[in-house]
Amino acid sequence: MNENVLEAHGIYKSYPTADGQIDVLLGIDLEIKRGEIVAVVGPSGVGKSTLLHILGILDRPTRGQLWMDSTDVFSLSDDQLAKLRNRTVGFVFQFHYLLPELSALENVMVPGMIAGRRAEELIKPARELLSRVGLAERESHRPNQLSAGEQQRVAVVRALINNPELVLADEPSGNLDFASSRTLHTLLWELSRSLEKTFVIATHNLELASKADRVLQLSNGKIVSQG
Repeated sequence: MNENVLEAHGIYKSYPTADGQIDVLLGIDLEIKRGEIVAVVGPSGVGKSTLLHILGILDRPTRGQLWMDSTDVFSLSDDQLAKLRNRTVGFVFQFHYLLPELSALENVMVPGMIAGRRAEELIKPARELLSRVGLAERESHRPNQLSAGEQQRVAVVRALINNPELVLADEPSGNLDFASSRTLHTLLWELSRSLEKTFVIATHNLELASKADRVLQLSNGKIVSQG
């Protein structure tokens, strides 16, 4: 098995506007190893979210290649990309995006059902994940009955339900208070280590970044340092 979860080569991303082209990423070369926790830092607007969206197959680059194992990801059709993304990548965003009409347990199960798994086979792992993050007693609650920190914990375990090889988190604590942020940061590290998952986390939070195995700093569309 390849020791890298993914490899990015020469990733460029530009957006056309009425005033001309905006170049966001200008040749990103990157390898992410299995089990690694990587923080991506840089000022707002530098392209952290754009990079995560490309690494997570939510968006295609203007040019460049992304490899997962032996698969040239962007040579695939949109349908093939959707299946690969659902099977191999989990996402945690700044806002939880939980479905308001569903319980915490049901929200965690959604990606598995999209993947074609039966609800009966998802209930046990979903409950186990909720228990890992201290929400066993909250599984029947809907999002509006949960605190902001609890909602984000549900979003984290939802990202894990399909046992993905890679979890991408985009400012996961950016909408939380200090105490909830600290709890979430600790939780992400515990889950990464105990479940042997690879995490790539875009963040402004220096405390969160300092815990990573590696920190990538983005500036002017490029990775300017790794440490």
